[in-house]
Amino acid sequence: MSEFVSAARLLVVDDQLSHLKALCDILSQHGFDASGCATGEAALALLRKGNFDVLLTDLVMPGIDGLALIEAARALDPHIACIIMTGEGTVDTAVKAMKIGVMDYVVKPFKAATLLPILERAIESRRLRMQNLKLEAALRERVEELGFLNTVLDAARKEAERANQEKSTFLSSMSHELRTPLNSILGFAQILASDKFPKGHGDSQRFAQNIVQSGRHLLSLVNEILDLAKIEAGKIPLTIAPVALDAVLREAYLLVAPLAQTRHVTLAPLPETRLELAADAMRLKQILVNLLSNAVKYNREHGTVSVQCTPHDGHCSVAVSDSGQGLSPAQLATIFLPFSRAGRDDNQEEGTGLGLTITQRLVEAMRGSIEVESEPGVGSTFRIDLPLYGTAAPAALTSGGGHAAVRP
Repeated sequence: MSEFVSAARLLVVDDQLSHLKALCDILSQHGFDASGCATGEAALALLRKGNFDVLLTDLVMPGIDGLALIEAARALDPHIACIIMTGEGTVDTAVKAMKIGVMDYVVKPFKAATLLPILERAIESRRLRMQNLKLEAALRERVEELGFLNTVLDAARKEAERANQEKSTFLSSMSHELRTPLNSILGFAQILASDKFPKGHGDSQRFAQNIVQSGRHLLSLVNEILDLAKIEAGKIPLTIAPVALDAVLREAYLLVAPLAQTRHVTLAPLPETRLELAADAMRLKQILVNLLSNAVKYNREHGTVSVQCTPHDGHCSVAVSDSGQGLSPAQLATIFLPFSRAGRDDNQEEGTGLGLTITQRLVEAMRGSIEVESEPGVGSTFRIDLPLYGTAAPAALTSGGGHAAVRP
């Protein structure tokens, strides 16, 4: 017998005093804390004063009978386990007992071996009910705590959004002030770098060229910061219309081709496709140029860049793959963060470190998604997924020469 069962408090009610005394003695011998009453009225008085786990009552008694006693007991403690003792067990009696919450009944005369398992089941049921009550109370308390925390987090989120909006508004308002002096620097530096400008010494042209290069880089950085600020502020203008994917890919290839030639990287032939995307043409070209430029810059010498177009479920997946050094899991974790430099913080490649961040924001603004797959030493694949315009969904189209990227 478990510790809980032996410590359980039982109230035994029977108008036959000899049977009541014998039953209480037997239960006490088996480790129960048993109290006895000869009437329902006396039992109710005890129930109001004490906390009992089980009520074991006779069915037929003068005054308050067993069923009425059980109803009154459950009104005081809805979780008390109730058992009926009866010498007149019928189906009708059993149905009535079940309706008022009686757990079991035992037919007189009975032996201790018959009653003890019934009592143990009743006590265990009571224990589970009380345990559930504690768990429910703890859950309610936890829900209240979470509700409070959610309120705090919501307030913090709104404050962060407000601060972010202020940052974006500030950056947007600085557009004219930042661009004007940079354009002046570039204009004077280009004059200085011109062959028609008299040179004071041999290094003047080289210095001027450095000024031009640095100025262009700084202007590119400012433009991308402002672009990002507009996107985050929800003020980036997008014109969603049918865009011929093959035309945009050809334009992007033409823009990236000089860089690929300088780096000795092969651009694999583009796939032939008649797919139309629901996108902003200018921003889509910006996305593809950025992905292709990164694929060239972070490739190996004599490496390959390839494109794959795969329509599916009303969308089109455009994958740009390279055969470069690949990315580690740690680099992949920060790949789309601002200034992450494509996950290569120690790389000497020129760039603002905002390209992939802007690319991600633009793709999402056009109801798409972007993901990256990579394997160190093998290469990387950046895949954008955008909605198709209309219902055209032919078979997958792939450029030649590309390798299969492996998800880390």
